[in-house]
Amino acid sequence: MSNIKDENLILPRLEEEPNSDLRVGVFICRCGGNISDVIDIRKVKTSLNATVVEEFENLCSLNGRKIIRDSIVSENLDRVVIAACSPISHEKTFQDYIQPLNPYLMDMANLREHCSWIHDDNPEKATEKAIVLINASIEKVKQSNAVDPILCRTPDNVAIVGGGISGMSAALSLAKQGMHVDLIEKSATIGGNMAKIGKVFSPVKIAEECGLCLLNPILNEVVWNKNINILTNSKVLKCDRRGGNFSLLVESSPRYVDSEKCISCGKCAEACEVEVADSWNDGLSTRKAIYKPFSQAYPDSYVIDMENCDKCSECVKACPMNAIKLRGEKEMVPLNTGSVILATGHKLFDPKLRPEYGYGRFENVITQSELGRIMGVNGPTRGKLQKLSNGEVPKRIVMIQCVGSRDEKPDGHKYCSKVCCMVALKNANIIKNKYPDTDVVICYTDVRTPGMYEKYYKHSQQSGIRLIRGRPGEVAKNGENLIVRTEDTLQKDFIEIETDMVVLSTALEPSEGTKEIAEIMDVGVTEDFFIKESHPKIKPVTTDVKGAYVCGTAQDPKDITESIMQSTAAAAKVSEMIHNGIEIEPFIAEIDQEQCNLCGNCISTCKYKALSVKDDLMYIDPMSCSGCGKCLTVCDKNAININGNIDEKIFGTIYGMLKDKKKDDRRIIVFLDSIGYTAADNIGVNRLNFPESIYIIKVHSVNRVMPKHIIYALQNGADGVFIGEYPGDLMYDEVEKKMETIKEKISTNNMNPERLGFSHVYIPYFRGLADKFIAFDEKISSLED
Repeated sequence: MSNIKDENLILPRLEEEPNSDLRVGVFICRCGGNISDVIDIRKVKTSLNATVVEEFENLCSLNGRKIIRDSIVSENLDRVVIAACSPISHEKTFQDYIQPLNPYLMDMANLREHCSWIHDDNPEKATEKAIVLINASIEKVKQSNAVDPILCRTPDNVAIVGGGISGMSAALSLAKQGMHVDLIEKSATIGGNMAKIGKVFSPVKIAEECGLCLLNPILNEVVWNKNINILTNSKVLKCDRRGGNFSLLVESSPRYVDSEKCISCGKCAEACEVEVADSWNDGLSTRKAIYKPFSQAYPDSYVIDMENCDKCSECVKACPMNAIKLRGEKEMVPLNTGSVILATGHKLFDPKLRPEYGYGRFENVITQSELGRIMGVNGPTRGKLQKLSNGEVPKRIVMIQCVGSRDEKPDGHKYCSKVCCMVALKNANIIKNKYPDTDVVICYTDVRTPGMYEKYYKHSQQSGIRLIRGRPGEVAKNGENLIVRTEDTLQKDFIEIETDMVVLSTALEPSEGTKEIAEIMDVGVTEDFFIKESHPKIKPVTTDVKGAYVCGTAQDPKDITESIMQSTAAAAKVSEMIHNGIEIEPFIAEIDQEQCNLCGNCISTCKYKALSVKDDLMYIDPMSCSGCGKCLTVCDKNAININGNIDEKIFGTIYGMLKDKKKDDRRIIVFLDSIGYTAADNIGVNRLNFPESIYIIKVHSVNRVMPKHIIYALQNGADGVFIGEYPGDLMYDEVEKKMETIKEKISTNNMNPERLGFSHVYIPYFRGLADKFIAFDEKISSLED
């Protein structure tokens, strides 16, 4: 290493194996064949230098725990490596399994998502890579020290964003446990989409029931519960996380009608001359500029749509209670809360994006939502089925499924919206019961009615509803009627169906509110922009932000029953957290108070606002600190350190990845934080590929990857180093600027700076990350030619 010219670089020597006297146990999971069907476990075991090397079918099982704990005790192990799946999925599980050892004396080698699922077409290479990944983990744990997690207590008040059935159910569950709940709803009333769907159905009863009749008791219970504070016409503008709390800034818009005085007599609406489309009825009727959303709405008062109000003051004159004031200011409401539940719901796919179906051009082409309003007793036709063109009862109705869902077009959605088949069957059954002479035809891709709903499907078939397998290509006009052109894929025949009305089953999409709150709270989202849960199986309501949970259709398409179940689960997780506190990983900054002179440089530098002065001492908020290490660079007194031997563990991991490298074996080291690592996991989950040369190291913050780590890797055999950073991270600009400095240092040490790559990463765009890995591998290959 004589050619290293930067005096500030302190590099360990690669040939000196650190802490070699520690007793390390390696436990390999076969994962039901997910790992062992691709990787030669026997070869892996014989290639490792460890005190204990064991394999088991499912290490995450209770039997797996027994094997691990028994080996730790009987073999007197100091450190443990779990060679299994992603640490994103099971790290907490195995940290518990290695007791009595400290939980941070364990590391996970990701043999499934980053190896067997990525390289299933090349078992030999996958096996070689598995050995390298395990060696890297072995060397990392040798550098690990025992540190204790930090427990933060949170207040017993909760904010729920979204006042639909999911938000209300979660609010009730928490309020009944004695917790204070702020229920934040952007519209003028709580109730959400369930309030307008007309009828719901039970697969057990094989019957349709009034949706509002089921919703009303829940709505009333929410209103009457003293522990629930309802904020309508309100939205979250800002969110800060600090010391176990969320500090929310909520913008509450005026209603212009005093809810305490209003008696809902309706005289104001009678006096108003402004009429606009009524969103409650999906624009099929009109309402006044001063209106009540629906009869059971809460607050039980009228509200003014100021965007359409002409301020003529006729409503003010007509109000016998003097409840109306045409002037009002938006109010900023600060909320300090311990937990947040995101229940922001969904919206429907815009059918105008499929012009071939004629929505917006042909009056009698409507959506299932609009049909639900037409069939509703409180809808625009008082429950009478009729064509919009002339008011007549249609003789035939054709329903087209999967409009915008299971759709490969750029503006469509590849996912199934889960409820559309059942909604279509429900509306078709209602029509057949009330209008038996109306022919109902459903054109479907696949009828999906899981579980008990299959009974309802069979009942629908017996009711005379016709089903044709095929996705229509066009809806055309034929005089007063419509023509649906489709292929019957079962009969293998192209057919034309003449009909009076066409009903489109449109996809469920994340609402604009869902997208907005995800950005405000920096919560992870899927590639379709639904809020992403930490793990779909074992953490279905937990997000990647501690203390924030998700339920209902904000997370993905689902029916009312599943939404309520998930909201109750989210409430249970909040209750669990409030009673037990939040456990924070200890890899954060710590202050040597004797060395600190309170200069404040670290306070102004920290983008996470984690540092402050309290009682003449520098204080670090453990909930806010990311462990990025930026504060270390500006502390002249060297009074700040990061818990957990971060530098040493990075060096150890690099050492393990490179120590057995052959000359013709290309190895590219990739540093990713939790966002990038999750995206890399998704590459494996979706069975995509990236080159065998890619070796991923998970770091708490990419900013902790210093020039000395990169130069150490390149000096000791790494063919390239790739760094991925999420642009939403507060340190992104800092890391991006640092890349040029690092490239200069690489050049100073007589190495090609093009061997360093940097890119932004997103969880939803894992395919793009795979492409970047491939492109960087090709670039490194060209540099070697």
